[in-house]
Order: sequence, then structure tokens, then C-alpha cells
Amino acid sequence: MMEGAPPDIKRRRISAADGSPRGIRCLTDLPSGILAHTASFLAEPSKALFAVALDGNSAASPNERSSAIVGNQSSILDFGEIEKKLAMKLKDDDIEKVLLCIDAVNEVKRLMLTNCVNITGVGLEPLRGSSIIEQIDLSLVGEHQRPNISPEPQILFDLVLPILDSIIEREGCSLMHLQFPSVWREEPSTASEFHAFIGRYNQMRGNRDEISCLECNQSLPFASEWIDDDLSDPDVYGAHSYTCYGCMKHYCYSCVVNGLEGTSIMGNCVTCKRDYCVDCIEMHVCGSCQIMNCHDCYEVECHNCNEKICSECVEEDNDCCKCEDCNAVFCSTCNVMAEARTCGQCDYRRCNYCRLQKFRQGQLGCSACIKGIAHLLVDESKRLYQEVKQLKVENKEQQGEIKELERENKELKLDIKELRSRNFE
Repeated sequence: MMEGAPPDIKRRRISAADGSPRGIRCLTDLPSGILAHTASFLAEPSKALFAVALDGNSAASPNERSSAIVGNQSSILDFGEIEKKLAMKLKDDDIEKVLLCIDAVNEVKRLMLTNCVNITGVGLEPLRGSSIIEQIDLSLVGEHQRPNISPEPQILFDLVLPILDSIIEREGCSLMHLQFPSVWREEPSTASEFHAFIGRYNQMRGNRDEISCLECNQSLPFASEWIDDDLSDPDVYGAHSYTCYGCMKHYCYSCVVNGLEGTSIMGNCVTCKRDYCVDCIEMHVCGSCQIMNCHDCYEVECHNCNEKICSECVEEDNDCCKCEDCNAVFCSTCNVMAEARTCGQCDYRRCNYCRLQKFRQGQLGCSACIKGIAHLLVDESKRLYQEVKQLKVENKEQQGEIKELERENKELKLDIKELRSRNFE
């Protein structure tokens, strides 16, 4: 039998900083080093939320414990790195404490408020006057997601714009990209404060050093502004141009990839309303509406040819069709054969492949649907006839092989018999 372990190994106490033993009753009793090590496994926003949760209001300004937990904060703060349910519960007070805890005004260069739909924007006050921030995404949705949020988010431009103004008015302003909430862009008006801010931002960019397309060296922007202020086109109004959302590099929309005619270096995704360069995201044209979208924004492909189809086309039955049985989507070309349509008699939308399967199972009672797959039944009958014919040919060949094997077997038996008779002699 093994001897019992010494008591000091069985039960250990964690010592305080001064070396005296102390019982651990809550997380705040743990040494900063242990908390920092634990936090190292968390995403950047989670680290700050952890520090705020432990220290409450005292974490609003960096202290020894919160600094240890946050560590060397990344210059990118994306709330999309935490669970969506948690981000949706965050209030302005939470965002403000996080920004103060990490000293965002001096540390954060890129801020994405992904899924923070419960804020008004007043919690962004700690960013006031930042000279280092380069990108602020206020769309409240993640990458490759539609910006339309229902119900409408609470974020208000009259609370956020003063903070943005303090940034663009700052000497040495680094801001290069803004992504606005969709709700701010839906009703363009020259009388709105939002429109006035677009003008101030474009003026600020115009006063900075000239920026050129990295491919053709053409001065940017041309033919429009950095943020589109065209009231006549709500689809592009308030959208930032000539800047890749991913890498923040600047390209015009005319330059194409060498050797790939028709493939632009910079493309605008109609689904997520963001610009990407070809090095960051591959763009594809929708097989139905012929509109450009990000590769990752496509959720649907044609069941037959794998042509990418945007979600809007599927929802609106725009030159494509979706089967209600198997959920397969067919482009206009492939649907000629699939015929995924709503039956005028049974009012049910199926593709012919599902109709045929239901027919085989004896579950297709609609005469119109049966009539619609008559040509498939004829084709299948012909195919089966050809298969039977081929099987007969193969069977005849195999019978010939069997006869040949039987003949060889008979000869072998005679040879064996002859060898045995010689051995006896």
C-alpha cells in the first residue's frame, strides 16, 4: 500500500504578495500574475471586460491588476471576437469602461463594434481626440454580413458625430476609413447633420497629403469623394471608397489584375457594402443578377454547376429557383432541367429530382407533377433498357468465359490423371 502524501503537498495555500498564507475567497484575491496568465487565453475585448468585471470603476483607468490582465493590448479591438449574445448585451457604460481600461485613445488603431446593437454611441467618448485611430466600423455587423439590422439599432449620429469631429479636427489625424450604420444612410438629406459631417470628413481628407492608387498611381479620389455624398443613390450614399476594408490600402476601381481581364483589383460587395482588394477577399459575380459580391458573402451555390448565387436573388426568385423539399437552388440555366417551380395544381415547389423520388416512393399524388416528370420517366426507362441490354452482353461474355474455364479445368484434370498413371508405372 502506498504511503499517504505529506500534508503540505495534499493541501497547498496560495501566498499573498508579502509571502504570508491567505485563503482565496474570490478572484480578486488571486495574484496579478495568475490573472494575467488566465486572461492570455482570452480575446482582446474579453480581456478588457474581465479586468472591468474584477475592478469595476477602478478599471476605468489603467492600474496594476487591469494592466496585467490586458497586457500588451493589440491595436485592433473587434467585439466580433466575443460571443454574439454577450456583445448584444453590452451598454454604452460597458464600452466606455473597456475603452478607458485599455487606454484606447492612445492604443487602438482599428475599432469594430460588431454586434454592439444596444449602444447609443455615447460610450465612445474615450476616443475623443484620438490621433492614432485609423478605422472605425460603426455598422454593428461582422464582416460579410448584411448591414441591415432589425429592429433598428439604437446608435445615434447626434451622439457619435461630435466624437468623430474631435478626431478629424485633430492635427495629425490618422483616420482613413469609416463604416457607418445602414440606418444613417437610408434617407439622404442635405439638411442632416450626417450629410454635413460627410462634407467635413471629405474636406479633412482633401487637406491631407495626396494619396494615389497603388497600382496606376492615379491621384485619389477622382470622380467622387472619399465618402460618397451623392443623394440620388442611396445604395452608395455614405459609403467609404478607394480603401480596402481589410488591409486599408488604396486602389481605384479601374485597375485590373495582370493576366485576368475583367478582374478588378478593388471591388465593392453589394451584400456587405464593403470594399476589398483582391489580395484580401476574392470577388465573384452572382450567376443570376450579375452583381459583384465577396466570396464569403455567398451562402448559396447552384446545385448542379456550383455557380454562386446571392441570397437576395434566392429570396426574390430572381432568375433562379429553390426547391422546398431538398432546399437545392438552381440557376436559370440548370433549372431548365431541374424545373424547380411551383405546381399550379398542388401549389408545392419541388425540383423534378424530388418529384421523381416521391413518385418512386409512391408519395406523389399530383397528376400535374407526375405529368411534369413524364420525360424523366421516359429517359429513365430508356436508360434502364440500355443498362439491361449492356448487362445481357456482359452476361453472354461471362458465360463464354465460364465455358472456357470449364474447358481448361477439364484439360487440367486429364493432365493430372496422366501424371498419376505415369507415377504408378
